[in-house]
Amino acid sequence: MNRLYLYRSICFATVFACLLTVSCGENGRKSNQTQKTSREFTLPSIPAIITNPSERADYLAGHYWDHLDFSDTSLINKPEILEQAFVNFLEIFPYVSEGALRLAIRKTFEGAFVDNKMFAHITGLFERYLFDPNAPMRNEEYYSLVLDHLIASPQIDELDKVRFRFQQGQVNKNRRGSVAADFVYTLSNGRQGAMHKMVSEFTILFFNNPGCMACSEYQQGLEYSPVITQLVGAGRLKILAMYVDEDLVSWEGYRSSIPSSWLNGYDASFVIRNDNLYDLRAIPSLYLLDREKRVLLKDALPHQIEEQLLYLVQNPQ
Repeated sequence: MNRLYLYRSICFATVFACLLTVSCGENGRKSNQTQKTSREFTLPSIPAIITNPSERADYLAGHYWDHLDFSDTSLINKPEILEQAFVNFLEIFPYVSEGALRLAIRKTFEGAFVDNKMFAHITGLFERYLFDPNAPMRNEEYYSLVLDHLIASPQIDELDKVRFRFQQGQVNKNRRGSVAADFVYTLSNGRQGAMHKMVSEFTILFFNNPGCMACSEYQQGLEYSPVITQLVGAGRLKILAMYVDEDLVSWEGYRSSIPSSWLNGYDASFVIRNDNLYDLRAIPSLYLLDREKRVLLKDALPHQIEEQLLYLVQNPQ
């Protein structure tokens, strides 16, 4: 985790500057910071005639690896060069159009296919940074584009595609914009209810485990959020804390720590876990749903839930 944050912080400023300034690559290396970066990894030169930031982002993504020798497998053991460049590549994704992004991903793999070890390494980097549940850059929408290419590629053996198809299934499960899978929750008094029958403008699903330190941190993030507290108090937001495993003794001992204004339930039939209704590779996991139980945020962080709710409250449809 610490290394992931480190690689994010080192030199994205250099890449981002390319989107805003006319000079880049050979013509843009002026500071010592940039000169050091260029010796390790050379960015492409964006033509001066392209001045629109979004068009510059598209060009940069499409030509990002022009100066990298993918056949140099020694770079696999030099994360300060290749992995740092890869992270900076991911950082420009939000500024790139979907068509250009698909092209950039395809060109990345076309370059990596020159060597099996390099291909496996690049594939692993995509998975680690975009799909790993603990990655701070996790983004399943971007990873879905990666999987689209890998699954469609004739250069990849069908046996190898089994894992990618499974991952695509996980990505598509309760995807943003889809209706979240329904389930029955059971409260401590034995009362049961269907998640879809919960009436509220917004719903937060909080999958958690007793004694989980990260769960406590997530819970505090929700509890101490002014906008979340206000919406819960106004009846516009309901929070359902869910336990999906079988140790009900631990759950009973822990349930008093859950705020009384939340619903705190467990899955008595283990349907969520056994039928793999939700991608719970990591606990805790937070989902934000709208009135129709459509997914607004999937496996989000507390501050992302807070920011999204604040935006929706300030910008009602």
